[in-house]
Amino acid sequence: MGSEATETEEYFHFRSYSIRKPIAFSYILCTLYNVTFFVQFLSFPYIVKELGISDTQYGYLQTLFGLLQVLGGPVFGHITQKYGIRAALFLCYGSTLISALMLYSANDLTTLYLSRLPVFFMHGQQAHQTLMSLLTAPGKERTNAFGRMGLTFGISFMFTPIIQILSGMVFGARGALLTIALVGFLPFFVFDHCLQRKDYDHNHEASTIRGTAPSAPVNWDGAVRVLKKPGTINLLIKKNAPIMPALMVFSVMQIHMINSFQVTQEISSMIQMMTGACIMFSNGFGVIFLRKHFDEQKILIFGTCSFLTAYVFLTYFNALWLICLIMPFTCMGMSLVATVADSLLTSVVEENEQVIVLGVATTINSFVRTFAPAASGKIMEVYGFSSFGMVGFALSLVGLAACLYYPLDPALIRKEEPKEEMKAEAEKKNE
Repeated sequence: MGSEATETEEYFHFRSYSIRKPIAFSYILCTLYNVTFFVQFLSFPYIVKELGISDTQYGYLQTLFGLLQVLGGPVFGHITQKYGIRAALFLCYGSTLISALMLYSANDLTTLYLSRLPVFFMHGQQAHQTLMSLLTAPGKERTNAFGRMGLTFGISFMFTPIIQILSGMVFGARGALLTIALVGFLPFFVFDHCLQRKDYDHNHEASTIRGTAPSAPVNWDGAVRVLKKPGTINLLIKKNAPIMPALMVFSVMQIHMINSFQVTQEISSMIQMMTGACIMFSNGFGVIFLRKHFDEQKILIFGTCSFLTAYVFLTYFNALWLICLIMPFTCMGMSLVATVADSLLTSVVEENEQVIVLGVATTINSFVRTFAPAASGKIMEVYGFSSFGMVGFALSLVGLAACLYYPLDPALIRKEEPKEEMKAEAEKKNE
């Protein structure tokens, strides 16, 4: 009876499917954060237009956003390492809440610039991946968990335009920002009341099972040390070769569709919801289904091939209906490559180095996003939009060649007993 009660307390059961409660609540936290972030991200251009800010100043604001993300990544990683994931997530949630309120109150260029400052600590993806790494074992369990995190990303992406429309009807043009400011208090409550410290703080109770390595310093030397570890550069190349061109495409895709196909805000919302559905499918079903039948390295190959297909369609993007082919293949490629690469990156380093390696991966993406708008605009002006498809196809071939000819040595993947066994052993030892 006691063991059955304990199992019921530790798991949520949905018919034949069970999920550990800490992981389920982590998905809820991730969804809440994504919604608050996406509403700000998608509302920002319209606020800029409402205030009559020039395109040049808008570019500067976007560049500031990217620079703050790049500079804040290592600092956020240091805070996570020194003060723990709870303090880091609370800082992230608080910064997102403050940013929403400042953006809601912005009435000129100066206040818009000030509203960007909290972005320095808004690293939700990095933080939630770190939390999920602490809750799962390397390998299949972690890959599936990261895949379901992508499902929350898609859910958030779909609900964002709905929140914007309904909030606008009730609270006015900027009503969505007020709504997410209220929603922004929920993650604090969920984390403190639904997660137990022993689930994510391995220095607190897991040390009763095994010795815990001292925290690795999060600084430049720490990043270089992690990059020198066998397998990390290999995985970063495989991840970023196909993804970097996609980030550049996303920075000008909206402008290109408006200029070439006269896309309205309503059509843009429909495309956004379709993209969210694609992300949900590719993460919630694609990653998990493929992981049941193939190992991570084969899934990387499938993801890169999906990118290759997307870039072929992108090269010939001369009709709006092609977006219905481009986005599904892009979302599938992004989900498979990013999810599996991040999972493997946390598996080839020690647990106390996971924050560093995820920080490095996030910083690379933030760096690309920082300079993508300016660089992509110039490339599109000189070489045309189709050039992105050609560059993406070429770099994806590089990634595919790396997957085929330089596979990751399986011996590098750190083995760890499942969390359920660790927990049972801890309870037995405490008795």
